[in-house]
Amino acid sequence: MILKGSARSGGSDLATHLLNAYDNEQVELADIRGTIADDLHGAFAEFEAVASGTKAQKPLYSLSVNPSEPLTREQYIEAVEAIENKLGLTGQPRAIVFHIKDGREHCHVVWSRIDGAEMKAIHMAHDRRKLCDMAVHLAEQYGHELPEGLKAWKQREQFKKDKLEATLAENAQQKKSGITPEQRREDITAAYREADSASAFRHALEERGYILARGDRRAFAVVDWFGDVHSLSRYLKDVPRKEMRARMKSLDPLSLPSVEQAKEQARAQQKASAERAREQRAAQEDAVKRRSAEKRAAMERVQSARWLALSQMEQALFLTQQQERMALHAAQQTEASGMVFRMRAKVADLVAGTPALQSVLGHIAGRAGLDPRERHKLENEALDRRHEREKIALEGRKKALDKIDRRERMALERDLKREALAARAAPVARAAPQQREKGTRTDPRLLQEDGLGAAFNDKAVEEARGGRGDGETEGEGRRLRDSWDQAQKQDKRPHRTDPRLLEDDALRAEFDEAAQARRHDSTDEGEGEDGRSRRKSWKQRAQEKGHRRGRGRGYGMKRDGD
Repeated sequence: MILKGSARSGGSDLATHLLNAYDNEQVELADIRGTIADDLHGAFAEFEAVASGTKAQKPLYSLSVNPSEPLTREQYIEAVEAIENKLGLTGQPRAIVFHIKDGREHCHVVWSRIDGAEMKAIHMAHDRRKLCDMAVHLAEQYGHELPEGLKAWKQREQFKKDKLEATLAENAQQKKSGITPEQRREDITAAYREADSASAFRHALEERGYILARGDRRAFAVVDWFGDVHSLSRYLKDVPRKEMRARMKSLDPLSLPSVEQAKEQARAQQKASAERAREQRAAQEDAVKRRSAEKRAAMERVQSARWLALSQMEQALFLTQQQERMALHAAQQTEASGMVFRMRAKVADLVAGTPALQSVLGHIAGRAGLDPRERHKLENEALDRRHEREKIALEGRKKALDKIDRRERMALERDLKREALAARAAPVARAAPQQREKGTRTDPRLLQEDGLGAAFNDKAVEEARGGRGDGETEGEGRRLRDSWDQAQKQDKRPHRTDPRLLEDDALRAEFDEAAQARRHDSTDEGEGEDGRSRRKSWKQRAQEKGHRRGRGRGYGMKRDGD
């Protein structure tokens, strides 16, 4: 059982959130205690009205009760009463709302923190600690299993996890692929555990996106989808080397591809995956647009039905008020046509028109209700006041329903944006769907870095084997290493994917190259005040190419008509 509570303000917004039927499959207002209003907006308005006589900034205390297993309503009420006594909110006005979300029922309770007798806010000291204690107590009382967090709270001890210490190379690989060494070890170890032979282990690795290769310095190596090479023995958890060699003994190393061949296979898989990614992304976008239109239409139907019901209620109310006015008018007309009514009216006129009688009988006639016309006037005024209250209550319902509709539409648009972003950022299914990886790299700087890294690694392998490539000089090797270092330094700043920022980078690079070569293009030269030819700055050339200075950072693209 998980209990989350906090003091807060904003009762109207909280009521709208609790009555949001879009984010929840079912919303039930179970109980309101200590208020005149029977709706949630009115109850919270009364809470805040009482708090306006105090200095309290957060007059409400909101609690959510999320049990790990279903509870009966009696158990919910019993738990709420126990929590209420623990927090010192016994007898305070409250409201209870039940939600069913994703097939799971949970409860929300909102109390007023204002003590009406003392006109002071109840101090909620150490409420988090009290809620944790109550969560443990109620879970044990109802026989629920404690989550790990509450177990740690109860036992006051930290659980240690077996973690693989990553090397510098593994950290660099994690930055490129997004796969932590722990995740990679879990995948490779799981493949080893479920296989009963070396051949089965090889196929299990391929299903997870890894290629078992013949190592240069070791018997076996593992190449992942990104072309990175890993030691097999390092990524087998709790598997002794002797046991690994005994199982892999039946597999001929010559039947396995070399590390370079495995890298080529990984590159081919990446190319095929990129093509499938484009097709699947287009299909996902179409599906997201179709689902978004369906959800908007469904919400529009639900909200229209609610407004139709409220409109029918309004029409029924106006009809009832009109009938009451007509009935009162008819009753008063019938009474006014009687002899007694006319006599009492004439006597009242006589008393009011004679000063002597007015001084003696005026106060008696007023208290006794001698003039029936005054009673008719009071009846009409009372009926008008009641009708006005009913109209105000109806307008309040309209405003509350409008708030709920806006909140539901905001929630729908929020979810639609999340779905669109999730579909856009979802990893594309490859031949090895269980492999964890990032999406295809499309940033030009990253692709250039990958090419430099591959070239640098190839040169390093050739040097380690004792020879250089044909025609390669020491200066060329130094240039390759310098290019690789420059790409690594560029990788320290955030990757830019905005077209305007990429063109900004291109202009900067163009200016740097021209400055280093000291070559002046005729189109980039201008005439100064003294008549001499001067080189234009890169900012001037950027403005001439359709750019303008932005407010925040860099330069933005200037549209036609700006």
